[in-house]
Amino acid sequence: MQNDIDAIIGSKTPSEWTYMNDFSRLYNSMVGAVLNEELRLMPIADTIPKVTAGEQRVTVDGKEMLVPNGTFIHLNTVGTNRNPRYWPHEKLAGQRTDLDHFVPERWLLSKTGETHDDINGKEENFKDVEGEESSNEETSILFKPVKGAFISFSEGPRSCPGRKFAQVEMTAVLAVIFQKYSVELDVSRWASDEEVDRMNMEERKEVYGMAIRETNEVLRRCNQAQIVLKMAKEDKVPLRFVERGRERFTGL
Repeated sequence: MQNDIDAIIGSKTPSEWTYMNDFSRLYNSMVGAVLNEELRLMPIADTIPKVTAGEQRVTVDGKEMLVPNGTFIHLNTVGTNRNPRYWPHEKLAGQRTDLDHFVPERWLLSKTGETHDDINGKEENFKDVEGEESSNEETSILFKPVKGAFISFSEGPRSCPGRKFAQVEMTAVLAVIFQKYSVELDVSRWASDEEVDRMNMEERKEVYGMAIRETNEVLRRCNQAQIVLKMAKEDKVPLRFVERGRERFTGL
């Protein structure tokens, strides 16, 4: 992601960025892929409540069903976003699919093999941010899931009205942070900074693995509060923001 940020905005400060020239290129890069993959795995709302307005006939696997008027329906966001029936995926070692894993590369499926410099940054190329079909599909390098397969912002005319604002904002935040910093899990529970500095690569890998395992446990304990996901009351995931070039756990 940092390589893409460097290629797209270089050393320009955020005050020099413009929506027209920079944001479509950022969103159509690994920045947008990371954003979408995070929302696919950990959507803000794990279910989306809906109610039918009138009788609705739906067809599933060739079988027609009648949904009565006024039926409450809860869309399973997490399950839909990970359904192998509608998502291309690769099998990881020992895994049936990789859809339970953070793999942002799945979103980078350029049809034309264009580089970031080939994306001209025009407004029409950013329409994917609203969840619509791109008016210039040849320039988009982000994978477009089957309609209804990615519902982190819900779907249809009553989907999240703040979708575009949220995506623009998150794109900017990621670019601002990772232009100058990297993010690491804090390992101070297991080793001090001085101890980490004296560690070899294998020792660092071991201590960082402890932080990863604890973080995974915290994420598994996330629960639903109203309709949004949140960490359990006493849980936290300590992070460190370090200047690029001063990372301690890269290449593990």
